[in-house]
Amino acid sequence: MKNHGVTLIELMITMAISIIVLMALFESFLLVLKSYKQQTKIAEANIEKLAGLEILRKDIEMAGFGLPWDLNGNTYNEAASDSSYTPNPASAIFNDAPSNPPRAFAFSNNGNTNANNSDVLVIKSSIAKIGNAVARKWGYAYYDASSSKWKIKSLAIEDFQSGDYYIALTSDTNRRLQGYFNSLFPSLGGASGDVYLTFGINTSTPRMPFNRVDYYLRQPSIPPKRCSPNSYELYRAEINQGDGKRSEQPILDCVKDFQVAFGLDTNGDRVVDTWRDDLNLTDSNGNGTIADEIRKQVKAVKVFILIQEGQRDKKLNYSKTINLGDDLDGNGSIDSSEILSTFTPSGDDVHYRWKLLQMTVNPINLQPQER
Repeated sequence: MKNHGVTLIELMITMAISIIVLMALFESFLLVLKSYKQQTKIAEANIEKLAGLEILRKDIEMAGFGLPWDLNGNTYNEAASDSSYTPNPASAIFNDAPSNPPRAFAFSNNGNTNANNSDVLVIKSSIAKIGNAVARKWGYAYYDASSSKWKIKSLAIEDFQSGDYYIALTSDTNRRLQGYFNSLFPSLGGASGDVYLTFGINTSTPRMPFNRVDYYLRQPSIPPKRCSPNSYELYRAEINQGDGKRSEQPILDCVKDFQVAFGLDTNGDRVVDTWRDDLNLTDSNGNGTIADEIRKQVKAVKVFILIQEGQRDKKLNYSKTINLGDDLDGNGSIDSSEILSTFTPSGDDVHYRWKLLQMTVNPINLQPQER
């Protein structure tokens, strides 16, 4: 038998076929890798979204907790002026100092003009300070006849400690501010049978009888690489009790818009009968402080967040118009008056996927003032 070798032409044909097969396999590998990276980014973003939204939900639910309804002649300072933000956190839109009772919510509709005309939401409560254990303490003060002293009793998980700064409020429907204290045996007036509500504020002398947190959009100096260059960060910023400045922390990346609507009970039946994107509230006779009317009327808060999903896809051409809004009046369709903002991707934004997050929260600490 005569053995023949492989000819050059046969070898070249074999190599060509092998190269074609390898190229097809490599292309398939790239597609799988791209899909994996996209899904991984989406999964990471979903975890981030869940954490960020839960923090926002908690702040809204606790709005108004521990706020004095009557300052009883006391004055205070709030946020300090900072022109690097629009609108300024010390603006009267947000600040109630020095002598107005604090509002549970303060709000600027399309006020953050440096960030796609997004909203700014301010929330005030004694507990709106994540990293401070004192803000998680609350209880009451009572007169102990056996020792002839006023004592405080914690109703929270942690007890008050000497040096914790807290406020004391009358336990009646006026919630009058009695002042700041940092002793386990406060000097409180009144009859021996009186009971005062106590709410922890800070570890050092507070500048205001509550804590405050602001939510807004802003572009960071170094944005995340995966985000559209035209997107923003959703920031959660606590107002420092020391200097009144914002201490900010981003909680959501790649956000395009942030809008808020308030569900109001205007007739006192405890049911939402109208939705508004402002908080300039008075009663039916034009009376009442805004803080008082917010407590009585705000029953629900809807938050709309337009966020990027995944990373940039150069083959994608996403140009669908997205409406930030909802069927607020319940007639089965979203009317033009219920659309708070719109977004149609253009330029480089068409290469990103955009998703609308919507959350409805019922504040649980806006106790209406009895008449």
